[in-house]
Amino acid sequence: MSPRKQERRFAKEYAQVLWRIAEGDFRTVLVLAKASDYRVENAFYLAQQSIEKALRAVLVHRGIAIPMIHDLSALLSKLPDDCDSPYGYELNALSEYATIRRYEEGSWTPTSEELQDILTKTKAMLDWAKSKI
Repeated sequence: MSPRKQERRFAKEYAQVLWRIAEGDFRTVLVLAKASDYRVENAFYLAQQSIEKALRAVLVHRGIAIPMIHDLSALLSKLPDDCDSPYGYELNALSEYATIRRYEEGSWTPTSEELQDILTKTKAMLDWAKSKI
């Protein structure tokens, strides 16, 4: 399939829907982060999903076709020059939580500091996206 067919445009109104879903994913991350017995990788996965949906919301609002993949770099690269995100390509490290890390256990356990860092970044991305839509 050609790359162009792997991209899709959505109605501008869908940006608000995506943002609300992103916010819901983030609220779920916050609940998980307070739990005592869970796979911390799941919190990172939902943080990645929240950021992905926030980026998609901004792109949809701008009328930009979005790639139908779970790759934060690909989404970030679609942002116009006047719409830089707070963390840029630094966020791409989270993309593996939407793919390979969902199917691994114990190869790496994030620290509480790393979790707090990703919570801060996810919240900043949601705030940024809200300001853009």
